[in-house]
Amino acid sequence: MPETEPRRYQKIDEAEINLVIECKDSHEFYERYRSVFPDRKKGIDSISKIWKRRGDFIKKRLLVASVAKPAPLPAGSDLPAAPGFAGTELEKLIAAQNAMLGEVAGIMNEQLGVSRKILLLLEKQHATGEEAAHHHEAKAPEQRESGHKPKHEAPSSIVVGS
Repeated sequence: MPETEPRRYQKIDEAEINLVIECKDSHEFYERYRSVFPDRKKGIDSISKIWKRRGDFIKKRLLVASVAKPAPLPAGSDLPAAPGFAGTELEKLIAAQNAMLGEVAGIMNEQLGVSRKILLLLEKQHATGEEAAHHHEAKAPEQRESGHKPKHEAPSSIVVGS
């Protein structure tokens, strides 16, 4: 018999989701959770895992709200309604998608800027490291020899002994 995969997340009911969306920080959420649900025996780890998923809950709520309540059409809108879809629903989904893509594009631009700065710093470090190494290698042979150039003495006269 194949094994069933364990749950990735614990089951969270709507009351917990509403509470986590209402709270502004994790401390407030923990205190309110204990007061609203005194009979639940969840530990601080389980409660903190709920708080960590807060962003997911908010995104799902916004997506559900945007699909459930389509926005009115702008006055100058000339988009044709797709067959099988109400025009406002499709426009709302496209607007939500564009907003998400805009956020992703902004984050990627910031990341690219940071990456470029890091690469420039690394290139500068590498270039100064090469110059220092090359400069050090060029001076190394001179340091091995004596600091003075050898002087050529005038040849002495030849003395022939008897």
